Amino acid sequence: MSISIDVRNQWSKGYGPRYGVRIGTAGVGVKADHYTADGHNIVTRLTVNGVMPAVTGSIAVGLKVFTFPAGTHALKLARLNIALQQADGLVTADTPKIGLGDIIGVGAIVNLTSVAGFDNILTEQTADDCDGTKEDKTILVPTAGHLVNESAGLKAVWINVADGWAGAEAALGVVGEVWLEWTRLTSA
Repeated sequence: MSISIDVRNQWSKGYGPRYGVRIGTAGVGVKADHYTADGHNIVTRLTVNGVMPAVTGSIAVGLKVFTFPAGTHALKLARLNIALQQADGLVTADTPKIGLGDIIGVGAIVNLTSVAGFDNILTEQTADDCDGTKEDKTILVPTAGHLVNESAGLKAVWINVADGWAGAEAALGVVGEVWLEWTRLTSA
């Protein structure tokens, strides 16, 4: 007699293969799939179909895509394959800065490097437009070594964008994938 169990369904709900270990929580408009053989070395694919807060003038905004579980982890690699999609036609040709950080992008700024944490996971990239062209970048996190997040550290992962926006956009769509390779350094 043979028994087959599809554990991907458990992982896609944010739980590991053993004892219901929590792997993390996807943000609104995000589906998370987790791939792991041991519950400690994890690759997370985030399929994003979300909306940024309204943009106008010089401003940074962010969309939470993932929250790491409690405990210590080391983030090793990140891949951003995201398109920004305007809805009103007012920021179509804008080329905002886009990156991944552990702090939400906020404030009257036109780039993400001016505030620590806005792009400390994946350094800002210049998007080709806001009309659906994907920005694709993979990077070691950070390039000097792994980003270690202690138990009490920041757990969120944000897609942040900043620009001197040409117009006002009430619903800037964010579509694509974010991949994270990380290691859980605690047992539960």
